[in-house]
Amino acid sequence: MVGMEAEVPLEKREHWRLAALMVCVQLLDFAVTSKLCSSGELNEAGVAVVQTFHYGSNFLLLFLLSLIVLAVFHPHSRIILPGLTAYLGFALLHLVVNVGALLLSATAKATGLASLWDVGAIGAMSVLTFAACYWMLDRATPGGAFVIPGREGRLPDPKLFDYIYLSFDTMTTFGPTLEVPVSRRAKALMMLQVALAIVILTVLLSRAVNAVG
Repeated sequence: MVGMEAEVPLEKREHWRLAALMVCVQLLDFAVTSKLCSSGELNEAGVAVVQTFHYGSNFLLLFLLSLIVLAVFHPHSRIILPGLTAYLGFALLHLVVNVGALLLSATAKATGLASLWDVGAIGAMSVLTFAACYWMLDRATPGGAFVIPGREGRLPDPKLFDYIYLSFDTMTTFGPTLEVPVSRRAKALMMLQVALAIVILTVLLSRAVNAVG
């Protein structure tokens, strides 16, 4: 996501939607972190890494909110877009850490299918986090990073839900369906999401077999 123009790609109302989206991610992370750290599948170093990223994301969420307030009062500030890019970059790294920690629980003995909720929660975190990244990247890329179809050809002004749908599609079908990435950064993000989706599905299947076996 490096090399974006020094402009604010989102409108004022959209900034608050981005904040609401990432608050949802943070709430999911709170539940997932508690489960991962109490599962007994991680050693002390693993627990420390997961907790460090969780605390770091709490701090950076406040940073995100401060950027949004700055965007409201100083919409042409040059630090807004780099700040949002840095925040989303950390959010992606945090997601990778959580998926890695989840992978260590693939062979854990589950106590029923209801105990698989943390896998679903990390899947939801992936959908929402990548949706935010796609949203920002598409807005900040001249000409757009994606071709999203509408009733009369290309959708001229995709909304947040369109990017959530794009992210959900990529997560569940291991690639875009009707939407077309036209930016190398968009393609790289999709490759990363597909890789994480395969790991999450592998863990889900492994633990589901243990739960019913």
